[in-house]
Amino acid sequence: MPDFSGNAIISKAKSMFSKRLMPNDYEELLKFNSIPEIVAYLKKADKYSNTLDKVMDYSMHRGQLEDLIKKSYFNNVTKLVSFVSTKDRKFYELDMIKREIEIVLSSLRSVISGNIESSIRDLPLFFRKHASFDIEEVTKSLNFRDLLFALRKTRYYDIIRPFYASDPIDIHYTDIEQSLFVNYHNIVIERINTYFTGKIRKNLMDIYQTKVEIDNIIKIYRLKKFYDADEEEIKKALIMENIRMKKADLEELIKLPDPNDVLLSISKSVYASYIDEDDYVYIEYQAEKIKYNISKRFMYFSTVPAIVYTVFIFLNEIEQKNIFNIIEGIRYDVKKEDIRKMLIY
Repeated sequence: MPDFSGNAIISKAKSMFSKRLMPNDYEELLKFNSIPEIVAYLKKADKYSNTLDKVMDYSMHRGQLEDLIKKSYFNNVTKLVSFVSTKDRKFYELDMIKREIEIVLSSLRSVISGNIESSIRDLPLFFRKHASFDIEEVTKSLNFRDLLFALRKTRYYDIIRPFYASDPIDIHYTDIEQSLFVNYHNIVIERINTYFTGKIRKNLMDIYQTKVEIDNIIKIYRLKKFYDADEEEIKKALIMENIRMKKADLEELIKLPDPNDVLLSISKSVYASYIDEDDYVYIEYQAEKIKYNISKRFMYFSTVPAIVYTVFIFLNEIEQKNIFNIIEGIRYDVKKEDIRKMLIY
């Protein structure tokens, strides 16, 4: 029996991917020196026209534009999820969980800083229809107790409850962030194992585990390079369980005394064919380039709905970061050539 749901996901994802920003679009965007100019250009792009068509170019500021780009991204994801009618639907809801974690963390940052209004402004409030908690209640939390109460009926309560502190100064934000993303990682692994078998399971694991490995390498490099972190501090920041890389190999990377040796390890790894030949000026660039090239390959050649959906998410995230990098570059008057070096396409 034909899988009409799966075919719809593949068709829609590949159709939306075909409407991505192209190299010439980025070159045009790099010519601009203001947010209104960027808005006016993106309005003409099929992918963003529906989200931006009613906004006033001249009155748009950076925060508003970033919110609308996030909204466009999320709307694309929900379009795909709406096609899912099969038993593996929970796998397709993984991105929803990731967005919820970002909202929880943003609210926690607001509790720590005391800047609640900023949190409400920056969060994608359009998400409220799909969240497992009341967005308004979470984002208006004035203290840690309020946040816990707002999350009382969700999976997040038990994760962050052990870190409770009445004084914002005593809140260990990085530990909470790590616990939330370790939990998310375990959910991803569990759902891949539950809903898929054989080659599909292997490919999904490879795609996701590659992302985890690369993210771990980035953290090791940055913690060594910029924070002079010791081995135990680095381990606390990594995902160490349910990963593909042998723990001994990961620990060997952690023990490397020179951060540049961590970068060198990428050039000698299985990812070597996916990176540029440029110098490692930006480790994030090389990491994103690996994810982009792997994801693009699967987008072009895969006929498996779950795989196409997964790489569609990755590719959309990269395009979103590209736009944000251009916006930030304009804001801080960064040289166009330096902005260009950060773009992945």
